[in-house]
Amino acid sequence: MKSKKRVVVVIAIAVAFIAAAFAVLRLGVFVYPYSMSKLTEVPEYDLLDLQYARELEILYDYMQDVYGIGDPYIIIDPYDFNPLAALMLFEIDAAYDIELTIQGDDEYSTFVYTHRVVPPRAEVPVIGLYAGRENIVTLTIDGESYEHRLTTEPLPLDFQTYILEVSNPDKMAEGITLFTACFEHSYSALVDNNADVRGYLSNKKMAHGTSMILLSNGNMLSTGDEYKQIPYNMANLFEFNWLGKIFRIYDVPNAVHHYMEELPNGDILAVSNHEHMFQSGTREDVVIIIDRETGAVKKSYDFRDIIDETREPYHHFHPDIVNAPNRDWMHTNAAIYDEMRNAVIVSSPTQSLVISIDAETSEINWILGPHYGYDEEISKYLLEPVGEDFEWHWCQHDPTLFESDDPDVINLLMFDNGQSKSFYEETAVDAKDNYSRAVIYSINLKNRTVEQLWQYGKERGSDCYATFLGSAQMLDDNVLIAFGGQLRSNGVPVDHIVQGVVGDMVTNSRVIEVTLTGEVVYEVAARDNAYTSSAETYQARRMPLFSPESFRTLLGDVRGERLGSSYVCYQSDEIPIPPIYFGKMSAEFDVIRRENGRLVIEGTLYNDGSARLLSKAFFIFRSTRGAYMYEANSGMNGRFFLSVDLSALPPGEYMIAIAGGTVEGNDALGKRTMGHFKTEYKVRGGAAH
Repeated sequence: MKSKKRVVVVIAIAVAFIAAAFAVLRLGVFVYPYSMSKLTEVPEYDLLDLQYARELEILYDYMQDVYGIGDPYIIIDPYDFNPLAALMLFEIDAAYDIELTIQGDDEYSTFVYTHRVVPPRAEVPVIGLYAGRENIVTLTIDGESYEHRLTTEPLPLDFQTYILEVSNPDKMAEGITLFTACFEHSYSALVDNNADVRGYLSNKKMAHGTSMILLSNGNMLSTGDEYKQIPYNMANLFEFNWLGKIFRIYDVPNAVHHYMEELPNGDILAVSNHEHMFQSGTREDVVIIIDRETGAVKKSYDFRDIIDETREPYHHFHPDIVNAPNRDWMHTNAAIYDEMRNAVIVSSPTQSLVISIDAETSEINWILGPHYGYDEEISKYLLEPVGEDFEWHWCQHDPTLFESDDPDVINLLMFDNGQSKSFYEETAVDAKDNYSRAVIYSINLKNRTVEQLWQYGKERGSDCYATFLGSAQMLDDNVLIAFGGQLRSNGVPVDHIVQGVVGDMVTNSRVIEVTLTGEVVYEVAARDNAYTSSAETYQARRMPLFSPESFRTLLGDVRGERLGSSYVCYQSDEIPIPPIYFGKMSAEFDVIRRENGRLVIEGTLYNDGSARLLSKAFFIFRSTRGAYMYEANSGMNGRFFLSVDLSALPPGEYMIAIAGGTVEGNDALGKRTMGHFKTEYKVRGGAAH
């Protein structure tokens, strides 16, 4: 009897203990934010405020003394943006046109331009300095010259190496060459005729993997430095000059990637995504128009509604991920405007097609590409090839439209990567036997035919083969070509794009300027070195070094403005909020800040100290009154991005924790390892924040 009593007592105690433990867990005792005071408040950050404060700081320092043209106030890289630019300030008593000369190593690398100044203060931008040396800069005013010497820091150790192989400046088109990087571990740079760097962006997160364009007002436009999805879907654009002044930040909830151009009315045509790309199931298949004055997305073209998204040509773009939740079936990499016909011409490398649609109705006008895998409804739009030397393009980049004398005929220049040169894996051309090229097609819209007019690259064989990336720009009678993504294993060309993007394979590149008769007048090989992990070139563009209209604004006169609307993540109930900390998960933050009423976090999730190919992070905001969870946007190798509207949280102070999961292997539905841990940060929520 006593034995039975003991059993009953033990069971009762066990039940009570379990009930108490369950109650403790339900009450969140183990994750309750007891020590909020010991956490670090997430710092406030606004790039436009920082730049404006910097301008006022420079002006204050300048006004502590009196400076003249012979002994000006000089500050190198005033915005911490382009280390090979400087600003010279001095007093003047009348308006002048000042001629600047930045002495180069020869006449072609010597830059001369004129800048207008007005009283009481001259602000003279100096663009195009050499790195790691003393630069001679001469100011000439009213026929009198003043020489100044400006010393710059060397290029960073991890800067890619540019090797000059050919330079014939007499036959080159004017201007300087802009090498735009693709990956955030490479630099976008201005490179002269001797392959010397004369300007670069120290912020490697901006302007990578997407075209940088010169606007009609003389400013540059590029993607900014905030992700929507890593590695290159960027949630904002920067309008800036080469001194580093940012005039506008455009927040774009759809994100921008690969390409954009300025429309005749000033609006921006850009390659983008569905605004809710993580719910739509696909990405990189939408083109948008951004209102230049408001930043709003005023029109979008969703290509799932235009062509067949189930067509699957063979290519090497897709990572080997099973059951991927988001398909990149089109990988749209360019959108250009055909003003004469009010049409939008879009390039899809994964589909190996260039398509023209009506800008108003989205109806298909024509499709240029290999005649494989189309249904009967779409096939009627395919252009028929004519001519003996015709070759199709495969996995192409960067189409450019040129009108001809005949209104029924247009010419299209593009970079033809040539990847696989086949719709089917069985007949694909191996990388070691392949070639890339720039090509000009002539399209007869009336006859619905296409003819090949010119190409360069086939004669270079696999030496210039670029599996991915690349561009082609018409320069009067020359063409500037970027063989942008050259992958090699033991010196042999390979098609391992995924290893080049998220793995440890080095990507190099080659930029060539060639005449229409086939003479190479400029050739630069971009190579890695002991400190770099890549030397790719997404695009190459010849452009003016200096645009006077971009430097009219004086220090302190104008604070940059923010337009558009930010992308934000929403509350998630995908998993229950864990009531206890567990597992071996951790995270490293590259960015954590409050900006314009949002919390912005970018970083990497780790499982037992290592990143996994597939992972997901959920951010938990816990106050003394409750907890709220938001799913971060996931990239590969543990990368994540979070944007939270803090006004959506009830007022109060919140401890930030992360519940994360990683998958072993490459199956998104495979076995998961979970974890829950708190960070060292806290943040305030509510409308006032």
